[in-house]
Amino acid sequence: MNRRNQILLPQAETPACSRRAALYMRVSTGRQAEHDVSIPDQRTQLNAWCRANGFTVAAEFIEAGASAGDDRRPIFQQMIERACDGEQPFNYIIVHSYSRFFREAFEQEYYLRKLAKHDVRVVSITQPVGDESEPVHAMMRKVI
Repeated sequence: MNRRNQILLPQAETPACSRRAALYMRVSTGRQAEHDVSIPDQRTQLNAWCRANGFTVAAEFIEAGASAGDDRRPIFQQMIERACDGEQPFNYIIVHSYSRFFREAFEQEYYLRKLAKHDVRVVSITQPVGDESEPVHAMMRKVI
């Protein structure tokens, strides 16, 4: 498994915290990286949000040049595999917006449910949808 674009912090550096986060950063094109939210911009915003909201960053997954229209993204798959491997190195995946995670609603819902079975939640820092236990949460995510 190529972990070149994955950074998993050593356990010694990750304090016991119930809010352990993996940051997922993605851009699909060079133009997007230059004119939209670049990987460094995403990292800065995600880290600031985590600090402000009491999350410990346990891992980073960086995917440049990959469309979120399908799941054929190696780093995305590594992140999903790591989230579901039973070791629980993180219990949240933090993204800038839901479009960074997935653009296609059906497949996005599939992965959100798969992660939820392993007690991992996906949170967008720019598109908060409220308490995940409420039915309106899924509806708001679909509207976004």
